[in-house]
Amino acid sequence: MKARSLSLLLAALLIAPTAVACESEGAYCDPVANWSAERQAWETQMLELFNEARAAGANCGSNGDFAPADPLILEPALRCASRVHSMDMHNHNFFDHTNPDGEGPGDRFARAGWSGGGWGENIIAGYGSAENAFAGWMDSDGHCANIMNPSFNQVGIGYFNGPNGYGDYGTAGFGSN
Repeated sequence: MKARSLSLLLAALLIAPTAVACESEGAYCDPVANWSAERQAWETQMLELFNEARAAGANCGSNGDFAPADPLILEPALRCASRVHSMDMHNHNFFDHTNPDGEGPGDRFARAGWSGGGWGENIIAGYGSAENAFAGWMDSDGHCANIMNPSFNQVGIGYFNGPNGYGDYGTAGFGSN
């Protein structure tokens, strides 16, 4: 019994620093922490579509051809910022990279606790399925280039749906560490 209690205590000590680090951005990320299974499935499918495209390479029109690139890794702070933005666009009925309070992608990423290097952001609304949204992004030269950019190795994807505006909103925040 003592060995078991010790193991639990050690596990709690090893996990505690992570929990404390996350508390600093808790107020910002708390509203999007418990996401529905439907929204999570959309986000997961989008990550799979991104990585399939990156594995194959793509032509992004005026931004040129992109050779195959390493897969994007899901980054929790970028996901938080992307979810917050998708929900914000829906709840406040706007569609823009900058919200009505003047907060842009870099501001959101920092508030969520991300401290990487370069970044990019794609937003989309009214496309419904992840497949349709992905096709829309790949048909747009600039959005395609963000997806295929080999400098980006992290991504956070946020999907929100409801009765307002376009009905469904997606945000993908890309970053380099």
